[in-house]
Amino acid sequence: MSPILSRNPLVEQIASGKAGADLVAMLLARELPLTEEEYLEALVYRLSDPGDKETARKLLEVLPASIKAAYARKRNCDGRVAYYVLVEGVNQKNMDAVAAIVGNQSLPTDFLEKIARHGDEAMLECLLGNQIKLIAYPKIMEIMAANPAAGPFIQSRIREIRDDYLSDVPAEEIPVDVVTPELREAIVKEEVTAESEVSDEALEDLVQAQTLTTLQRINQMPVSERIKLALTGTKTERMILIRDANKMVSSAVIESPKLSEDEVMLVVRNRSISGEIIQKVAGNREWTKNYNLVVELVNNPKTPTKAALGFIKKLRERDLKMLMGNKNASPVIRNLARNFIQQRIKKKE
Repeated sequence: MSPILSRNPLVEQIASGKAGADLVAMLLARELPLTEEEYLEALVYRLSDPGDKETARKLLEVLPASIKAAYARKRNCDGRVAYYVLVEGVNQKNMDAVAAIVGNQSLPTDFLEKIARHGDEAMLECLLGNQIKLIAYPKIMEIMAANPAAGPFIQSRIREIRDDYLSDVPAEEIPVDVVTPELREAIVKEEVTAESEVSDEALEDLVQAQTLTTLQRINQMPVSERIKLALTGTKTERMILIRDANKMVSSAVIESPKLSEDEVMLVVRNRSISGEIIQKVAGNREWTKNYNLVVELVNNPKTPTKAALGFIKKLRERDLKMLMGNKNASPVIRNLARNFIQQRIKKKE
């Protein structure tokens, strides 16, 4: 099965190579009931057919650039389609498409290496914005530095990043008492299935041992290795690294393509997590589709007031009443919750 975004069975048939001649002909005539995004996916998969390549290419060229850029921003976008957007973006100097690729941490580093190798100065400057990937994968900076388009400004920024982050010296230690309590819930969920016969006491010992072992290993790592681990590691490693004093490391956890909604929920519930991390969560449209996460964000005093004001409109009456009584929530938000309840009562009268 193809990893395409679309769940439209017509697109799935085309992408899997199982489409009949009639279906392909209707696709190339744009006679199928597909969205522009679905046409993008289906047509990219016809580029590999010598007989359809030219027609598919022409149809792809006239698809809105905004559709292509929006597609490339999605965490679960298909790599083959995203690569088409990348190549076209670089060739046509479409900065929206390039910026979308640069900002999508779920895409392979090969994508960023291509921009580093073939991009113009504006694209290289855009690439500098993804410091997390540059630090985790220094090869990208090596390729950038060799690009003739990398002028004095680009070269100086590359040197700065190398000097600031690419050191073998272990970073500041993460204290054990900071991470152990909040890790229990995350680790137990993973271990209960594998160790269902283990007693609660034995499970607690297992959790403690795993946490300490992982923490000791992380505390020996320099910043660059921690950032890479934040992007590629396990849930336990991410839940430790989210408490790293270095903002670049904790930000890498939040931007990790492996981060699940359950982990995000644990982060938002933890009132000691920095406001910058909470702000990143509140600004992620994919995560804030989750109602329970929205409730947690509204109740977290570190959620930016502007974001919380938008979320509160979505709350059910029960959650509004609980918010009113939450003394840890912002007074502005609690008062607004009271106003919403009063308005809803009036509508019922």
